[in-house]
Amino acid sequence: MKPRARRHILVPILLCTIIAFSPPLYSQRTRSSLSAGKQRNAEKGLKDNRYFFYFINTSITNLGTDDEKKAFEEAIQRDIIAQTLYMKFLFGESWEEIRKAQKILIDLYQKTLGRDIREAKRLLNSFAPGVVKSNLHLARHYLHLGYRDAEDARIDMMMADNFQERLYSMRLYRYSKAIKKVKHGKRYALFALLETKFSQEKKKEFGHSSYEELAELISRASAEDRREYHLLVHTDNYYKSKDEKSIFDRTWDNPRLYEIKEYEEYLKLQ
Repeated sequence: MKPRARRHILVPILLCTIIAFSPPLYSQRTRSSLSAGKQRNAEKGLKDNRYFFYFINTSITNLGTDDEKKAFEEAIQRDIIAQTLYMKFLFGESWEEIRKAQKILIDLYQKTLGRDIREAKRLLNSFAPGVVKSNLHLARHYLHLGYRDAEDARIDMMMADNFQERLYSMRLYRYSKAIKKVKHGKRYALFALLETKFSQEKKKEFGHSSYEELAELISRASAEDRREYHLLVHTDNYYKSKDEKSIFDRTWDNPRLYEIKEYEEYLKLQ
């Protein structure tokens, strides 16, 4: 056989041998892609959680039940664990804890929103007779805005309730919008009360007044048996805690991660 012909035969054989004994590159790419996907999921989940915790933190701190406060602490603890696992490059485990924290938050948002929407409408209804009697246009306007925002919050809550169950982030973003709206509704309810009491002596629109100025006016306008509660609602509307530190801050100061049963297992992972 001529040398040239032998070369034509040997080249394909050599290529087949190289391919046969080469490592499976596609599997390496798959593992790399999966790791990158887990990292992206965990990174986005941690970023989302900062937003979700912010909007419900004072609502639970100021108005939540003991069971709700305990559940909120667990959600924060799991988020802290998720952040620790992310820094250890354990992205899959971090994502699992993010999802557990978000599942707890969904339940808390539902309970908080149900309570806040009912209370917003109760406030508006209690102030409505005085507003109607005063015949003040701006007081009526505030009342209308309050009812509108309370109803919008209810609709947003219903939409989030009916999202696909596993879409945790989408549901929580919609719940967060509802939280903002219902707080606006309660703020307008208090503005309507203030307008009926101080329309003649006010120097500027209540929406342009500071937190402290409004607190002083609410204290003067409220009946004695409702004053403390109205001031608490006012505090919550501004995302402020009635205590020196909110539950979120207190939990970060003293996480007590050992209370989470999976934590000991995570400590063994490298």
